[in-house]
Amino acid sequence: MAPTPSDKKKKRQTVAQNLRKSNENKENVIPCTPSVSNPKSPFFTLRESRLFNVTNTPKRGISESPVDTTPRTPHNVYSYKKREFTGPSCEKLSSYASKTAKDHTKNVSDHYQVIHNSLLIELMKQTVCERCQSKWNGDLATANREGLYCSLVFTCKCGHMIKIGTSKCCPQTKMRDVNIRCVIANLAGIGHQGLAKLFGILNVPPSIDDDHYSHTVAHVLPSLRAHQQNSMSAAVEKACTESGSRQLSVSGDGSWQRRGFSSLNGVAAIMSSSTTAKVLDIERMSKKCSTCIGALSIKHVSREKYEAIINKHNCEMNHTGSSGAMEVDGIYRLFERSQHLYNVQYVNYIGDGDAKILPKLLNNPPYDNITINKIEDINHFSKKMLHRLQKIAQDLKQTKIDGKNDMMTNFKYYYRQAVVRNKTNLDEMVKSVWAIWKHKASTDLEPHHEWCSPIFCGFTKAWEEDKEYDHTKHSLPLAVMNAIRPVFTELASRATLNRVLNGSSENANESFHSILWSFAPKNRYSPGTIIDVCVALAVLVYNDGYQSIIPVVEQLTGGEGGYYTRLGMERFDKLRVYYEHKKKRKEDVRAKMSVEERKQQQDDDEQLDDAYLPRAY
Repeated sequence: MAPTPSDKKKKRQTVAQNLRKSNENKENVIPCTPSVSNPKSPFFTLRESRLFNVTNTPKRGISESPVDTTPRTPHNVYSYKKREFTGPSCEKLSSYASKTAKDHTKNVSDHYQVIHNSLLIELMKQTVCERCQSKWNGDLATANREGLYCSLVFTCKCGHMIKIGTSKCCPQTKMRDVNIRCVIANLAGIGHQGLAKLFGILNVPPSIDDDHYSHTVAHVLPSLRAHQQNSMSAAVEKACTESGSRQLSVSGDGSWQRRGFSSLNGVAAIMSSSTTAKVLDIERMSKKCSTCIGALSIKHVSREKYEAIINKHNCEMNHTGSSGAMEVDGIYRLFERSQHLYNVQYVNYIGDGDAKILPKLLNNPPYDNITINKIEDINHFSKKMLHRLQKIAQDLKQTKIDGKNDMMTNFKYYYRQAVVRNKTNLDEMVKSVWAIWKHKASTDLEPHHEWCSPIFCGFTKAWEEDKEYDHTKHSLPLAVMNAIRPVFTELASRATLNRVLNGSSENANESFHSILWSFAPKNRYSPGTIIDVCVALAVLVYNDGYQSIIPVVEQLTGGEGGYYTRLGMERFDKLRVYYEHKKKRKEDVRAKMSVEERKQQQDDDEQLDDAYLPRAY
């Protein structure tokens, strides 16, 4: 019986449908074995390559984003103008970059990617199983987990399994790359509990437990300390080169993890006094050891095990006494070991006036036949003016001197400026300090501006321009000036100001402390080992920039640090230099402003913006 036209049409439709299905399978299915018809097929087995290639055809929720062909500037290219001003940060970072400059292979695939497990399953369903030669259809399970590392097992319905690790194993150790990076993540100021909270929000399995985290910290700490010591040794040699001697002028200061005088941990640091100040040596002080306290729980249960733990561990406690004495003991240790550690002597010490360090250095000299000279910190010294004026105001039952709350603070600022501008000339320093009192006590009938600087004194400028000047804008009542005159008699004497002759400041120490406690915030307790990690990171960042951490990562992980690690550290250093230039530019603009413009700017800042008034919107 001959086929009817309708039968022929159905047959053609069936053949066309089968052909379309065959082509679709050939396009969307990735073979896991070499093609039989093509021996030179580029595909390898999953066991050999562990690489997956997804086709361009959208399939089961995996779609291809439209390609943007617009030319873009590479995100790792920076364009900063060359400026005449070169600040301390720019000099330090440029010096380190020039010493460590070398070509690195920019492997853009050397980084981690966050991906949901369901998308991995969708990816596997577009492959062909090596055993059953059909589309993969199975499940995903985790065979082993250690912190952020896990071993994924893809099991097909035929029973064939494929195992893939999510992080490489570091050389000469069984630790994983991603877990070591979690310890170095103290750069972000979050510890172990902070990581747990972050991973919980990101729907990521929790990081390694406390025991494994402590074990990882113990593995990372020696490498960090080695790089920290190299950085400080290089800073010492640079300071010796600049001074032309092995006898250095240094600034020393202590800082505590908790505010007040009950902190269990603190640090004492010695820094060079050059323009590009760097950390030369540092000591962490602790009154408590977490291991010793933890071992007390088994002291009465297993005495032998307790003794083994106590004798084997490296105790964190290295200070006994009050928390306030940490600064004195710590800085004395740094002076004492400078000779055998660096072959240098710290002969000039810049410190605040309320410290008890100098008496200990003089009573127990760390060096033979060398007397240490104390240089007063100008910032702390200028606070004497504020404290004396506050005491007088309290004695007079007043909280103000001239009706403005900030006048006493202004006197402290004027006093500091007089010392800084004349710190090498004692006679001019005495005149400049007394010029403050004379300027404020001047009236139209009795002007006393003979010691005023023509740069800052409005009366002197008006006199040179043959103009009249009104003293009522700045003069204080005679009774007030007579009340504060004893303060100037004391603080403007030659004996007092001689203490700040050739003085300096501890601004570099304060800057370093701010970096350190941003890594180990004061609002949470950190054991001594974690503070050691943060101290090492802070020294590297302050001395040489964030890029100095890359060699640490390379040594610990056995690679090139990672593409985005290098990119991120470079960006942080670029931002540091940028903000330094930005701050300097603002200072230059303000310095060029006239007195009237500064006053107008201050008045504008104090005015209330209409946008914040009630019902403004």
